[in-house]
Amino acid sequence: RGNLDGVKRSVFNLRNAFIGLGVGLAVRSLVNTGKEIENLQVRLKFLFGTAEEGAKAFDEMAKFASKVPFSLAQIQQGAGVLAVVSKDAEELAHIMEITGNVAAVTGLDFRTTAEQIQRSLSAGISAADLFREKGVKSMLGFKAGATVSVEETVEAFDRVFGGDGKFAGATDELAKTFEGTLSMI
Repeated sequence: RGNLDGVKRSVFNLRNAFIGLGVGLAVRSLVNTGKEIENLQVRLKFLFGTAEEGAKAFDEMAKFASKVPFSLAQIQQGAGVLAVVSKDAEELAHIMEITGNVAAVTGLDFRTTAEQIQRSLSAGISAADLFREKGVKSMLGFKAGATVSVEETVEAFDRVFGGDGKFAGATDELAKTFEGTLSMI
């Protein structure tokens, strides 16, 4: 009986320790997310030139994050990268939509896709080595070895992954999956 009481006390103490550890990890995660969001807001303010346009860009990012199957951390990191090649909040929203579709089709995470999109939109599709490996260059209709300008790259992404393009609804379809639903929760 004494041993059984000792085991019960040990289990109870261990359970309390796990609960405390879980609460501590949750609080730490919330604090880290808050810090990342605050840092992104400051970056967007400076990248877009005004606090108002930075706030609009942040609102667009938050709206996008609420309906896509990517983690908030990936979207935050990706939006920061994409802001460099966006002239305003509306263009950032459009590029994030294209990035989500490319990520859904290629199986890459949002952050990696955003980095490749940023390279493509600033130096042309040839600058995005990972896209060549994943077949994005051929999806856009470019031939191997062809020289492609930045303008042609921008138009091709918009035509194929944006608006009514062939892969325009890829993010929406991925959002309907079990993993996509859990991500949005």
